[in-house]
Amino acid sequence: MLAPATAAALVVGAAAGPAAAGTAVSVSVNAGQSVAVVPSTGIGINGSVYDSALTDAAVPGLLSSAGVNVVRFPGGSESDAYNWKTNTDVLSGKTQSVDFDQYASLLASSGAQGMVTVNYGSGDTIGASESPTETGAQLAADWVKYANVTHNYDIKYWEIGNEVYGNGTYGADWETDNHCASGSSPTNCGPSVYAANVKAYITAMKAVDPSISVGVVLTAPGNWPDGVTSGGSPQSWNQTVMTALAGQIGFADVHWYPQNPGNESDSSLLGDPSQIPSMVSTLRTELNEYAGQQNIPIDITETNSVSSNPGKQTVGIVNALYLEQDYLTWLSNGVSNVDWWQIHNGIVTGGNNSSSLYGTAAYGDYGVLSDASCATGTTTCEPAADAPFPAYYGLKLLGQFIHPGDTLVSASSSQSLVQAYAVKGTDGSLRVMLVNDDPSNSYTVNLGYSGFSPSSATPNVSTLAEPGSSITTGTSGSAASQTITPYSVTVVTLQPGSASSSPSASASASASASPSASASASHSASPSASASASASASPSASASASPSASASSSPTGTAGGCTLTWSLVNSWSGGFQLGFTVTNSGTSATKGWTVGFSWPGSQAITQIWNATETQTGAAVSAANLSYNGALQPGGSTTFGLLGSGSAPTSLSGVTCKAS
Repeated sequence: MLAPATAAALVVGAAAGPAAAGTAVSVSVNAGQSVAVVPSTGIGINGSVYDSALTDAAVPGLLSSAGVNVVRFPGGSESDAYNWKTNTDVLSGKTQSVDFDQYASLLASSGAQGMVTVNYGSGDTIGASESPTETGAQLAADWVKYANVTHNYDIKYWEIGNEVYGNGTYGADWETDNHCASGSSPTNCGPSVYAANVKAYITAMKAVDPSISVGVVLTAPGNWPDGVTSGGSPQSWNQTVMTALAGQIGFADVHWYPQNPGNESDSSLLGDPSQIPSMVSTLRTELNEYAGQQNIPIDITETNSVSSNPGKQTVGIVNALYLEQDYLTWLSNGVSNVDWWQIHNGIVTGGNNSSSLYGTAAYGDYGVLSDASCATGTTTCEPAADAPFPAYYGLKLLGQFIHPGDTLVSASSSQSLVQAYAVKGTDGSLRVMLVNDDPSNSYTVNLGYSGFSPSSATPNVSTLAEPGSSITTGTSGSAASQTITPYSVTVVTLQPGSASSSPSASASASASASPSASASASHSASPSASASASASASPSASASASPSASASSSPTGTAGGCTLTWSLVNSWSGGFQLGFTVTNSGTSATKGWTVGFSWPGSQAITQIWNATETQTGAAVSAANLSYNGALQPGGSTTFGLLGSGSAPTSLSGVTCKAS
């Protein structure tokens, strides 16, 4: 399924050999060299209609705590067999566990944006049973209308079909597609047929809501079936689809699983993100050549470690280490959205549980949370429902490391087994993530900085280490030196000690690796098939100045007061983006803060980041998250929101309380 790795990850240092325990590693951070701006849709995850645990009361809070910005639905290959109107599977007739309104409720409760995959494969079949009859494109348009016109769910991102190239066009056949004739490699359902139907879908869907962004299924360069042709596809999938849909693609919808089942390797998995810069570069080149749309958003709407039949690697610390590098390397290369597969999945005991893989589990599970399932006919069971696996804690630490609007900056490591990433926060802080891919050795990491002068105070440090069951936080080491343990992730948060240069205003991700030479002949359905982003940042426009309001409170308890300032960042027809800064204006450190204000009209929050919120009528209350409540005197943090309605020129009743 995969081509060999061809490029080093953009923000990871040059290769070097293994080192003995305690060996020094040099990490250099250039805070003045921007790599990419963290999009408001960067951290995503998949949720499925067949996941009965998706509606558990604990799920919204767990997603919010992990910084999840996007939840994709209704779930992989089920998307091409799903009747959203009846909440049933077309093939089995089975009623699914989670309907669309319950999904919309999850979005509202967790603060995430939605991404919906409409039924391409059997949409026409469902439409033919409607009265009056309609096409699959009209069925999809009905869904957009129900979501955004009738119920104001404000779902911007829609994609047409799941892994449609798995419909038999290239031999492998796991995706439902009723456009296809029976038999191997049918000639009537290749990429040209998909593209022709997608045109009708886009027209019908955008006629209902012109503001939506519609994603199109493409293949990851160097991964099956990239470059493969057949009777129904005389040119490659990407070339055919991009050429036919030039100028109409809202975002590129790509899946990536670097391993195939039975061939898992811990060291190979942790090195696989080095393939990402080449894939992004090649995809951008193809989009420019065939579609004339080089800069459209690229969304990795499914990713995990192995393409099917998960083994013990998926529930161990190795998958958590891989998750960090997977998300950050895609985002560092300018991708708009990465969606992990998935929230819950269920126990699998027939995967690769070899002793050659790290860990002791006797099963695998793609989910970041347990669904408490047991293997049929055995006593092997998962933990209690919604218990986090290590991958969840990896996701949570990622959500603490990057926040929408932050700037990923250049970082490099002298040791190939120590990956380094850095981000400049909108609050002026600098965060450095160190991922130790070495299962045996600790390292002393000597950190050097350019464009940033860190405070001499002992920095805050968060660590995820074996067995991956929690994140520890505290103060340790110094800005210049940190010790990292085997198979661990460490995030160091540094405050500025003096004036320093800031990253360039325009962030870009450049990768100049050559395309992979060929795609492997092996292929398999992704987990989304066996189990049965988009996302660009907020609407772009020039930032504009606006009136700002501020309020301060009296000291509360032993903490000082706080001040809230705000500004209009952006606005568009029917929506706007606001930015807020909370500053500790007292003389003692804060543990947390709560702010409040009232809208001047009927505005409503559609998304918020770096804070939690409640809205009652026009009154809004927002509070800190776990990572940004502690502020030193004079220190500040930021949060932002997207709203519906006209952009406000004033806010009333502005308050700020520290604890």
